[in-house]
Amino acid sequence: MSLLNRFGEWLNSLFRADPVQRQQQERQLDSRVPAHFPTVIVVEKPPSNEQVAAHQLYYVVTGDRPKWSLFQCPCGCGDIITLSLQSVHAPHWNLTESNSGGPTLYPSVWRDKGCLSHFWVKDGRISWCPDTGSHPDTRRHR
Repeated sequence: MSLLNRFGEWLNSLFRADPVQRQQQERQLDSRVPAHFPTVIVVEKPPSNEQVAAHQLYYVVTGDRPKWSLFQCPCGCGDIITLSLQSVHAPHWNLTESNSGGPTLYPSVWRDKGCLSHFWVKDGRISWCPDTGSHPDTRRHR
C-alpha cells in the first residue's frame, strides 16, 4: 500500500473514530506533552509580580472564596497575567484542579496588551490558539 493511501486511511480513521476512541487518543497525546504548570499553588495573599516564577500558577483564595489566578505568560515575554476568579467581575475565569494536580482555566486567555497571546490551560498544559498575536477586537464575529 502506498504512503498516500496509508495517509488517506489514517485521515479517514480520525473521522470514523467514535467519541470515546477520540478522547482516548487525545489523552494519549496530552500525556506526551509536559505540563507547563504542573501544580496549583494555593495562597491567601497574592505574591508580588517579582515572586511569580515561570511554570508557577497561583490560586489566591480568601477563606473559601476564589479571588485571583496569577502566572507568567507562557509565551516567555515575562509579563504577569492576573485573572479574576470572582463571578462579580467581567470577565472572570474558572479554575479547577485535575486529579494529577494540574490547573485548568476556563475560558481561554486572550491578552489584549503586550504579546497578544491566546491560549487554553488544560491540566497544566498550554494549547495555543491560531489567532495568537492578533488583538481580540479584530476577531471575526460569526
